[in-house]
Amino acid sequence: MFIYLIITIFIFAFSIFFLLKKGLFWHIFREKGVVFLTFDDGPQKEVTEQILAILAAEKVKATFFCVGENVQRYPEIFEKIKAQGHAVGNHTMKHLNGWHTPFQIYIQDVKNANQLINSKLFRPPHGRIGLRQWWHLKKTFRIVFWTNLSYDWVRTNSPEKCLRLIKSVSKYGGIVVFHDNPKATDNMLEALPVFIQQAKKNGLTFKVLSV
Repeated sequence: MFIYLIITIFIFAFSIFFLLKKGLFWHIFREKGVVFLTFDDGPQKEVTEQILAILAAEKVKATFFCVGENVQRYPEIFEKIKAQGHAVGNHTMKHLNGWHTPFQIYIQDVKNANQLINSKLFRPPHGRIGLRQWWHLKKTFRIVFWTNLSYDWVRTNSPEKCLRLIKSVSKYGGIVVFHDNPKATDNMLEALPVFIQQAKKNGLTFKVLSV
């Protein structure tokens, strides 16, 4: 009987891990007809400010998941994000991969970041978080994943390909991820205004994420 119990627990734990890894939990917190536009990895000099200019011109709000070290580096840009009515979230202090970071180090890193960011929203970098980390952090944060990644940081991608990857969001709504990261700049800056215009044309509204 004890062996069967151990096997059952193992199968359950593996199933949860598989679901997390495959992203089947990433569609949580969707709202029909609504686009949650999100940006990861900032704030960054010039890149983030160009995003803010596009959002202001299009009159839409977004959620920025910020890296603590970048907030320290560019506090004036971080304040500008908030001053313009956008939401901010925690993306760890050092952009840590939860699968490769010991529990205590990861949790402390998130806490360090939140001393600067002060948000109840959290997105794990790379979408990678261990079950123990997730279980602990969910008591404090709303952990937000996504429905579609733009893959704007992949240099071999074109802006057109990025738009194809997030096309369903511009039609039906969901949570989309762009990056205010120098690696993503060219693809993101070209794809972002087109994406926003397509979503508006389809009658969708833009909202910021909240707890």
